[in-house]
Amino acid sequence: MAASDAILELEGKEEKLVKRLLQDSFRYRCDGMSESKLDGISEALGVEKVRAKEVISELQRVISGTLYDSRDRNGTVKLLPKSASKNLKILLANEIADQLPRWRESSVSNLVSPPKLIDFDWRVDVASSSSVLSRMILPTVFVEITIQEQARKHREMSGTRNIHFELSKEALGTLVRSLGKIRDQLSNVK
Repeated sequence: MAASDAILELEGKEEKLVKRLLQDSFRYRCDGMSESKLDGISEALGVEKVRAKEVISELQRVISGTLYDSRDRNGTVKLLPKSASKNLKILLANEIADQLPRWRESSVSNLVSPPKLIDFDWRVDVASSSSVLSRMILPTVFVEITIQEQARKHREMSGTRNIHFELSKEALGTLVRSLGKIRDQLSNVK
C-alpha cells in the first residue's frame, strides 16, 4: 500500500483507538512522537513502526488540511482515500469536526506572535512645584502598559513586561486621534 493509503490501516479498528490516534496526531504534529509512543501505536494497529508513522503522517495531513483550509465534514472526507470505507470516512470526518474548535484555539494560542497588550493603567498628575514656572499647573498623563512579550520559540512561555511613559496634553490628543482613526478603519473591515 502507498503512504497515502496508510489511513486504510484504521479500517475495522475500535472507534476509541481511532479517536486516540487523531488526538495524538494533533498533539505531536510539531515535536514528533517518541519512539515508545510510536511502538504502542504500532502494536495497537498490528503494523510495523514505519507503517504506524505513515498512518500518523496521513492523519496529520488530513487534520492540517481541515484545520488550515477551513473545511467542513464533506471537505474532510475529500482528503481521505477514495477506497476508505464509508464508516471510516464518517468516523474521521465527525471526530475531526468535533475537535476542530479546540484544535483551532490551541493552534492560535501556540503561535509565535508579536507582543500582546495585557493590562493598561493611567493617572493624571498636575505639577504643583517645579524649578521651571512654565511646567507648573500643566497636566501630565502617566501611562503604564503590561504586555506579554513575543515568544522566541514554539511552545515557549513568554514573559510579561511593564512599560511606563508620560504624555503631555497635546501628545495625548494626538494619540487619541490616531486610535480613533484605527478604530474607524477596523470598523470598515468586513
